[in-house]
Formats: sequence, C-alpha cells, structure tokens
Amino acid sequence: MNSSQTPSIQDLKKTLVAAGLEIFRTRPDAVHLAERPRPNQILDAGISVRPAGAGHADGAFELRVVLRCQRSDFPRETPDQLWNRVRELAQPDVTAVGYDEIEQRELPVFDPGDKTKTLDTWYELVYSRVLPDVEHAIDEAKRVLPVEKFVKGGQ
Repeated sequence: MNSSQTPSIQDLKKTLVAAGLEIFRTRPDAVHLAERPRPNQILDAGISVRPAGAGHADGAFELRVVLRCQRSDFPRETPDQLWNRVRELAQPDVTAVGYDEIEQRELPVFDPGDKTKTLDTWYELVYSRVLPDVEHAIDEAKRVLPVEKFVKGGQ
C-alpha cells in the first residue's frame, strides 16, 4: 500500500494482516484488531485502525484504544472514581505517549436470559492517536496490543 494515500478499509485490512496482525472485525470506517489472552481465544477488540480523515495529512491513520473498569470490581466507588481508575491505567502506556481521550462510555452489561436485568456496568474511555502513515500505525498497534486495558479489581 502506498503510504501517502488513503486506502480503502479492505486494503487497510489486507495490509494489517500482511503485517501479522489478526482482525476481529471490519466496519465501514475501521478495522478492529483481535486481542487474544491465549492462542485459541479471542477476548476483545479494544484497538482499531482507521484512516485519519479530514484535517489530517493524506495517508495518516488514527489508532484508537479502549480501556475500561467494571463496576462489579469496585461496587462502592462512584462513576468519577471508576473513570479515574481507567485514566490511571492509561497514563504510562497510552496518554504518556501522545494519545488523547476522545470518548467516555458507561455501558450496561445485560443478562443474556433477561434483558431487563443489568449484570454489570463498564466504564470505558476511548483514546486516539494520529500516526503519519500505515507503517507507524502498524508499529504502534503492535506496541499497544499487549498493554493492559482492564482495571483489575483489588488494585
């Protein structure tokens, strides 16, 4: 792929696969990477790569990383305290290297057998970093794949 032009999502997907990255899903605007805690298990897709879009140089890419905390791990804490736990988790490997917080999401986790019951609530923060070309995006994706993205209870 020519790094000075914006590729289609399908071309981006092919480039990421060729670089050794595994794809979880492809959406019209982004390619979500698979994260595996063990070789045969897909856990999540908290990292996505997308063309950077308007306001950025041609060929630039945006990498997004989602980090979260679960209410059930800290049942006595306020939402603000939970958001702060996620921000603390993000500090050394995400915000310290140039990512910006772009979205805050409070997501209920419903009982699959009874959609009226909430089992837990996730407090997610989405971080974004724009990289100059696909090569830098691939290198950064490989760097953040092993970064811890979940605040563990008892911390």
